[in-house]
Amino acid sequence: MRTVSESDLAKVSEAAELCGMPIDVLKMMAADGLLPQVVRGKAGHVYFPRSAIPTWTECVELLREQRDRHLRRAASALRRLDTELEAVRNDITEAREYPHQTLGIDLMSFGHWPHDRMASTLRGQPLITGVLEQFTTERIAITRYHDAYLDALASEGRQAREDTL
Repeated sequence: MRTVSESDLAKVSEAAELCGMPIDVLKMMAADGLLPQVVRGKAGHVYFPRSAIPTWTECVELLREQRDRHLRRAASALRRLDTELEAVRNDITEAREYPHQTLGIDLMSFGHWPHDRMASTLRGQPLITGVLEQFTTERIAITRYHDAYLDALASEGRQAREDTL
């Protein structure tokens, strides 16, 4: 694999100026692996090969796709939550119909959230807790990508430098 010389690399600020994308949005996209052409310097700084700086349009499309991916994951988590809540409803119905039987496991585990946050992300947690945690993670990602998408649209690529050579 050919190594890229320093003169072939652009700092993230220069790449942002060339493509018209806000610097913080490019940094986020690089950190999340959306821009595989990114090269990391020794101190972890982000550089772009000059020949592979994304266009404003490419960045906006990547942001839109990532936002949509997280929205789909959140919708999937809600469908799983609906299934789990139906199981709790069934346990409640059975407990009312058969008062002498043992209460259902879904009913008994619902609403039990460990006080120790680390314990809730390990083993033995109720499925509903895991689904709610997944939804929360996706909601945070949705918010990040929604804000980045709107910031990118607002920039309208107007910072992009015209190549006048």
